[in-house]
Amino acid sequence: MKKRFIAKSTRKHRKGKVFFLLFLFLLSIFFSVRFFGKVTLKEEYKELVQLLLSHGNSFIQKPKNTTLVSKAVSYLLQVDVKKPSTLLYTSHLDLLKGQDRSTEQMISKDIEQSGHLTENDPVVYIYNTHQKEAYQPSSFLEYSVSPNVMLASYILKEQLDKVGLYSLVEEQSVQDEVNRLGKKYYYSYTVSRSFMEDAKKKNPTLEYFIDLHRDSVSKNLSYLEKEGKGYAKILFIIGLENDNYQENYNFTKQIFDKMEEKVPGITRSILQKQGEGVDGVYNQDFSNHTILAEIGGEENTVDEVYNTMLVFAEALKEVILN
Repeated sequence: MKKRFIAKSTRKHRKGKVFFLLFLFLLSIFFSVRFFGKVTLKEEYKELVQLLLSHGNSFIQKPKNTTLVSKAVSYLLQVDVKKPSTLLYTSHLDLLKGQDRSTEQMISKDIEQSGHLTENDPVVYIYNTHQKEAYQPSSFLEYSVSPNVMLASYILKEQLDKVGLYSLVEEQSVQDEVNRLGKKYYYSYTVSRSFMEDAKKKNPTLEYFIDLHRDSVSKNLSYLEKEGKGYAKILFIIGLENDNYQENYNFTKQIFDKMEEKVPGITRSILQKQGEGVDGVYNQDFSNHTILAEIGGEENTVDEVYNTMLVFAEALKEVILN
């Protein structure tokens, strides 16, 4: 009888230890998830966070369904997985104090009236022949954001608009149009050309045309760190199969030099292309002020792209306005 009592007591003790360890394990998961869900960008990225939120219709990916796991994550992180933008709100409350959280439709008038004049007459047309070229998410919260090259376009637009260089970002889908026409991927430049022509027809004030891409090189070629800040290195491309390529080269070289003055090493080169297997023109015959720039590579993060676009915008401003 005594042995049976001891055995029961031992079993209870073991169960207690198991439950205690399980409790500690679940507690550690809880705080780990809360910690990683609270990863924040630096104060200097306040504008980037606001940009992600304001253009949420373009970059926020909404889950198709809600699972038990997603419900658990929602509870632990205090976010709504059906509204991934709340990850940004939750993680950046310190950056967004005073901002109205009820305004989920924080979409600029430029997006609501895509293709139409919104403020003054735009002089810069920003487009992405390959709109779906994506970047590497840099933290847990960014997995609910689609950080593709169009985001670089909006960053550039915001910076240019501030100094009176009003710009227009092309939002029509190049890939959708290519698919609709039953064409191959290389037909993208023909489609983006038609979008440019349409934009110019609607907005005669447009003078500068910037095609932003993302390269496919490894990060050792696409990354620069300067004074503790990371940059996605930029590569400019000039098509030599355009009779007036020299004018585009001269304009691009001015931008290139200005960027190097500001952050030495931020550029890779001005690559001149022609011959079999390449486009050779890249729509640069459309205007003598047409730029094709490859911003970083697939391993670069949104904040690195952001830092580079600030420098790019400054260089553009100085070249165009001076």
